[in-house]
This record gives sequence, structure tokens and C-alpha cells, in this order.
Amino acid sequence: MLLGVVAFRYVNKTEVKAEAYVAQALDQIRDHYVEEIDERALAHSAIDGMLAQLDHYSILLDPTQLAQLQENAEGAFSGVGIEVDQRSGNFVVIAPIDDSPAYHAGIKAGDLIDAVNNQSTADLDMNQLAELIKGQPGTDVKLTLMRTGAAEPLTVRITRTQLAIESVKARLLDDHLVHARVTKFQRSTAQELSAAVARFGKDNSVRGLILDLRNNPGGLLSSAVAVADLFLQRGVIVTTRKHRGEPAQQTFRATLNNILPNQSIAVVINAGSASAAEVVAAALQDHQRAILVGARSFGKGSVQTIMPTLGLQQTIKLTTAEYFSPQGHRINEVGVTPDVSIEESSVAADDDADLWLEAAIAELQKLNLGVE
Repeated sequence: MLLGVVAFRYVNKTEVKAEAYVAQALDQIRDHYVEEIDERALAHSAIDGMLAQLDHYSILLDPTQLAQLQENAEGAFSGVGIEVDQRSGNFVVIAPIDDSPAYHAGIKAGDLIDAVNNQSTADLDMNQLAELIKGQPGTDVKLTLMRTGAAEPLTVRITRTQLAIESVKARLLDDHLVHARVTKFQRSTAQELSAAVARFGKDNSVRGLILDLRNNPGGLLSSAVAVADLFLQRGVIVTTRKHRGEPAQQTFRATLNNILPNQSIAVVINAGSASAAEVVAAALQDHQRAILVGARSFGKGSVQTIMPTLGLQQTIKLTTAEYFSPQGHRINEVGVTPDVSIEESSVAADDDADLWLEAAIAELQKLNLGVE
């Protein structure tokens, strides 16, 4: 066993050098620190420090945080219902989840979270911010927001609630178009969407689909792949790789499962469409399976993997790759550009009209669906 360790260290000189530095520091602490030390706590802090040098998505999760992450994937959790990213040292709202307390409080994609309960977010990491915002249902949290165009910070008090997110909300429009609003990519999203399309197709001739991904902050990659696969016959849906130009680490392909083979599709995106939502939009655009309407998406295209649990009973969530579209376009920090652009300001032009939805219907009309 000892010879194996020596041989490993000889071949992996860079890794051993880093390990040696950590070991030297630990030996000095053990031998000379003035008080008794908790080596478990030191190991925890050392791992935290290493991950902090990588990116703000790579973090160490305790068992409670891991359970919360798994609950989120199922669409059930307690909170206010916002997805947040960190850009240039600021916490940016990707999107409020539809029908959540944050949505009803008027929080918008692009808002910067400046403080939580009067505590500045300047020195917080993503995990610490989440801990402050989450809480027991029925309790309040106060967010101080900076919004583009607002002269003063905005203060919003929100009551936390137990959220059970319905990921697909579908309806049949008068002109036999299905308008499917996908709010988040959860384990059941593809099944929900497929069932909704089939339900409307029983008694009606569905003539097209508007897949509405506005303010969809993403979710599970597997769910995004399954949703895109509903509308593609063949070809690549998405690839993941470490760097541009490198061979794909993983390639996800369509599986002859097109549920609307003869109908046209419009996908609506905005600045709050992120991650898994961008994977779907890019795949359908690259395959010329859908026309994209709206505004450039958020640009969150990195892959986080839950690693095996450590001996500390902690689990690393690690950024392991980036998403690339079927044609090799990078999504991370770039976003997806729509075919038909709409100004974000036009959203508020008429409270009773959804101008973005109307634009999507108009584009389907141009595709000779016979919509009047």
C-alpha cells in the first residue's frame, strides 16, 4: 500500500505539491497552536476555502442543505421563490418563480439583492445568502433591492411559504395553439408537458405550440433533455465539456420521440430564462425546430455535479462542465439570442395584453399555420 502511494505521488507531482502545503500547515497548527484544535472543523474550513477559489456554484453542503437541494428538484420547498446568481460580486435575481411570494411581491429578473433583513450581502457567499432568505413558512424576510432605472433602493417584505411548484401550466388558445408555460425543470416536467399536449389533442386539432420559458430559472439537465426530446426526431440535444474546443464529455441525443411532428413551435425567452431553459431553447433553435421570440437569455450554462459524500458527512456540489448547443455554441455567460427580439420594456406597455405571447402567435401565423 505504501509503495502504491509513493508511486501515485511520483506521477502526480502537481497534486502532491498542493497536498504537501496543506499537510505542512496542518502539522504546524497541530504542533504550535495555543489551544486544542478541532481537526474536523479545520478540514471543513479548508475544503470551503478551496471551493471558494473555484466559482460560486461549487460549494460544500451539509446533510440539511443536500436534502433541501433534493427537495428543490422535486418542486417542494419552503422559501420565497426566487432563483439567484452571482455576477461581478453582486447577487442577481435570475427570476421569481411563477405564483410564488417573490413573484407577487413584484421582484423582477435582474434585481440586485443588496441586503437581507438589513444585513448587507457584500461579504456573503451564495450558501450564506440562501440561508438568510430561506426560513419557516409564515415568517417574514425583508429584501433590499437595487433595480435598474430606480433612483432609490427598493425594500420588499415577503412572507415565506411552503412552495409546491407546478412546473407546467398549459391552456388551449382560441386558434388551436397550445400555450404551455414551463416554470421550472423538475423530474416530472417532460411527463407533465407531454400529458398537457395530449390532453388538448384529444378533442382538438392542435395546430402549434408556444413553449413559454420566460423567467424559468432552470433546474435539472435530465429534465431539459427530456423536454427537448419531446419535439426532436434525431440529433444532438446538448453536449457538456470542460473547455471550448475539447471533445464532448457527454452528448445527449434525441430518441425518435417527437410528439408534435407536423406542428410548428415558438419558444418565448427573456433575461430570466436560464440554465436548463437555455438548453431547451438552444436545442430547438439549432435544429430549426422552433422560432425563438423574446430577449437574450440569462447565460447560466454550467453543470454542477453532486459528488460522493465525504467522510465528514459533507457533500461537494462541484462545477464539472459547461453546456454547448448542438451547433457548438457556448451558453455560459453568453446566453441564447432569439430569432425575433422584443424590448423588455414592452412587457409593461399594456397590463391587459401579453405582447410577447402575441408576438409568438404572429410568428406562428407566418409559418402558415392558418391562424386567423
